[in-house]
Amino acid sequence: MDDIRNRAEAEMPLEQQGAATAVEAQQSRNERNRWQRGYPFVAVFAAVAIVYGLSFVPWGKLTGNYAKDYDLFADLFPKDSTAMVIASNEPIDPELIQEVAILSPDGQEAAALEEQTTVAETQPVRTVPEYNPRVDGQMVIEDYTPDGRGLSRLKSALSGTGPARIAVIGDSYIEGDIFTQDLREQLQSRYGGRGVGYVPPHSMVAGFRRTVTMNGSGWSQHGIQKSNGGRFPNIAGEYFIAPGAASVTYKGNPKEERLASWSSSRLLFVAPDSGKITLTTDKETLTYDVTPNQEVQALTVPGETTSFSVESKVPGLAFLGAWLEDNGGVVVDCMSMRGVSGVAHRKINSELASEMRKYIDYDLIIVEYGINALTADQDNYYGYGKLMSQVIGKLRECYPKADILMMGIGDRGQKVDGQVHSIPTAGAMVKAQRKTAQDTGCLFWDTREAMGGYDAIVDWREKRLVNGDYIHLNSAGGKVLARELVSSMLRLME
Repeated sequence: MDDIRNRAEAEMPLEQQGAATAVEAQQSRNERNRWQRGYPFVAVFAAVAIVYGLSFVPWGKLTGNYAKDYDLFADLFPKDSTAMVIASNEPIDPELIQEVAILSPDGQEAAALEEQTTVAETQPVRTVPEYNPRVDGQMVIEDYTPDGRGLSRLKSALSGTGPARIAVIGDSYIEGDIFTQDLREQLQSRYGGRGVGYVPPHSMVAGFRRTVTMNGSGWSQHGIQKSNGGRFPNIAGEYFIAPGAASVTYKGNPKEERLASWSSSRLLFVAPDSGKITLTTDKETLTYDVTPNQEVQALTVPGETTSFSVESKVPGLAFLGAWLEDNGGVVVDCMSMRGVSGVAHRKINSELASEMRKYIDYDLIIVEYGINALTADQDNYYGYGKLMSQVIGKLRECYPKADILMMGIGDRGQKVDGQVHSIPTAGAMVKAQRKTAQDTGCLFWDTREAMGGYDAIVDWREKRLVNGDYIHLNSAGGKVLARELVSSMLRLME
């Protein structure tokens, strides 16, 4: 056919051939122009189609919740609100899921849980009337202790000669020393003391934390939530093993008066083998010959310093923590574990805690947990509360001299129909946490109410006090919340 067409064109006069060629050329240009004009629309459509298709991929399941599932048209076509929770970096604590089944709507829990007992439940409980959340505009700490002692142990320690010690154990709500750094600063400004207290040899948020600079290598991290118990689970929730040579260096924050330097640098460890440990401060370097011992050992370097280094050449050394502090005033230890609900603290080794208590004992333990047990479709947390009662019992067993204060969860956001409001199940979690405090005879502080109650998270986000996930505090929000808690503590100690 092309040959016939070519012969026909060849037999045409030259001027007709030129005209035909020009027409075809113009038609070709028109087709190209039409395609070019439509190409952007085709490209956009194709891109949207690809992204929409990817929204059906179960990213959370495939990546262990590192990458989150998403819905491209969630705001345009809202679904059931339980599927619209704003993504958090933390899935529900897997250990909690294993421990207790999701409760049925009528609140019946698994039979296995009913058979469990707790030391905490044997504590006598003082009947306390319903609390007014605020008195004279100030949040109160609800006192459910049997003898109404409040914070008497902390108050007594503050008037003593040694440091008053506070441990704050929690999840990523306090990660990187958020909230605890301001709790520390405000208490130290009032009662004295310097330094950050407890520090591990390794942290995944070391670059994020403002209160201390750390640089370590050679340590293997072990979280209590992944342990079946054993020798080393302790109140910090983690411990570190040095298979071979390992080291870490801590430096104070020169921009903060109470964090720039301190007067006592202490290391707690267990040495299964012999070797050498070298400790270095601004003033001196000391090397110790370490002999094998299954009990906790401590090395302390006294003296003013702005840095502290540990070098271990003890095979298998278990690093339990370093404490950078003064010999008086207040020490506030931040002990955070990402993604946990708190139930793992039932595994604390009581014998180990007793040995550690010879060197580091606590006058107040603040328990900040719950966010990683909260879901949008569960409105009864009785089972979680029972497990946390066991945690309180374990803490009492390990640190019998300490006051214990439970913090309720902070407000958390949920996106519904394109708008953010408080997740409706938050109140149920706070109710269960308060019940745990009542059952175990400890103190309780309603963090959510301190923030403002329902929809407080929206207001705090507008004021840039929480992050864009509508869950976690930023440094500004941590300062505000710490100020509220310190005011409540002072009121109770008056």
